[in-house]
Amino acid sequence: MSSPTANRQSRMTQAERSAQSDSQMFDAAIRLIVDQGPQRATLAEIGTSAGYSRGLAAYRYKTKDIFYSALIEHLHHLWCEELDRSTADTSGFDTIIAAVTALQNFVRSNPDHLRAMYKLYYHTIDHHSEITQKLQEIHHNQRKQAVRWIVECTEFSGSTLSPEAFAEQYCALIFGGIYQWLVSPEHIDLDQLLEHSKYSLRMIAGG
Repeated sequence: MSSPTANRQSRMTQAERSAQSDSQMFDAAIRLIVDQGPQRATLAEIGTSAGYSRGLAAYRYKTKDIFYSALIEHLHHLWCEELDRSTADTSGFDTIIAAVTALQNFVRSNPDHLRAMYKLYYHTIDHHSEITQKLQEIHHNQRKQAVRWIVECTEFSGSTLSPEAFAEQYCALIFGGIYQWLVSPEHIDLDQLLEHSKYSLRMIAGG
């Protein structure tokens, strides 16, 4: 007699099975990247850790760079969902504060997602690939988003900084805090650091 789980799986379409296996391989890759770094993880190990064959990830994505590019997009999508929830119905400087709160929520609920995402980001710096292009696109869009936020702030009217300069300061403050946390997680309380950054951002925005 077949089990309910087997029956559900047999009724899944090919697209649904592919999406499920991708999700499980992404989860396995996150664990491996956090534990041993993106350089040492292999596509074969990712496939077997997810409960599939050694060749599935390579068959579907061809190279580790292409797989990691898809993983970055997946993690970035999860982060954007959290950001959109937190900034909904906000405006002006409240949106900037809500964006930092969104990151606090993300690190509380999905710390390994954030660790894996930024380990992948920093892994790409020294080699040009599809991942590098994806990272450049993400950072460009994040700066543009911060520019839009600050343009809407009446508090910013007295600042000597341009919106573009504020966006650079915002990204430097946030990314720098995450970098410190990755290097010394036992010494850096990222949640507290982000809470303090809200005050710093208000001071920068107010000139």
